[in-house]
Amino acid sequence: MLSIVIIGTGNVSHHISKAIEKVKSLKLIQICGRKKKIPENFNQAISYCINLKQIKKADFYIICVNDDAILKISDKLSTDTESIVVHSSGSTNMNQLSKHKNHGVLYPLQTFSKNKKTVFKDVPIIVEGNSDLSLYKIKKVSKLLTKKVVVCNSDQRTLIHISAVFTNNFSNYMNVIAKKILKSQNIDADILNPLIKETADKLNYLSPMEAQTGPAIRNDEKTIQKHLNLLKETKYFNIYDDLTRLIIKSK
Repeated sequence: MLSIVIIGTGNVSHHISKAIEKVKSLKLIQICGRKKKIPENFNQAISYCINLKQIKKADFYIICVNDDAILKISDKLSTDTESIVVHSSGSTNMNQLSKHKNHGVLYPLQTFSKNKKTVFKDVPIIVEGNSDLSLYKIKKVSKLLTKKVVVCNSDQRTLIHISAVFTNNFSNYMNVIAKKILKSQNIDADILNPLIKETADKLNYLSPMEAQTGPAIRNDEKTIQKHLNLLKETKYFNIYDDLTRLIIKSK
């Protein structure tokens, strides 16, 4: 049985911890964080510490903290030479863990929220290792957590993270804008929810390009200009115009 310690108590840490607890051959022996007590959404029976000097010996250490804290945590972390240290970041270079003999990356490609359950088996995990042995062990653990494991170098993983920002963060912000526009006119913004769901569901059987609809893909200039006229005095004018022109050019 492989023993694991997680450093960090955010959303990624929470969901990884839940996934680990479902695997019989893995044992989560400790969580380390900055909060005085282990957060309520974690298994309260798991050992918890707030000092890196109190961390237990383990086969695996997973650092799930903000990107700018990874190097600082790594430098303070003491491990055995046989242990593997990984971080879960999409954009941070693996070399920030170079203090440790065996190190790498275990990056789950998903958006995680505190109160939203995730089927972790369906979450792709992007992995990297500083040696063949490290990579083998990281892949071994990852395959116990998910059905999809992809090996990438740090540059490739950063491109995956950029793509994830476009498909998740940016697209979600479009929903934020859409609902603000409706609310500004006292229109129930929830009327968009079925459309948002259908847009996502279509990607199960169509490519994004095949699923693209709307006035831009039809080059419907009359409708586009009508929309732009209504948005003329808003901060959303340029966003609508720029995205429309990009869609038109994509055909």
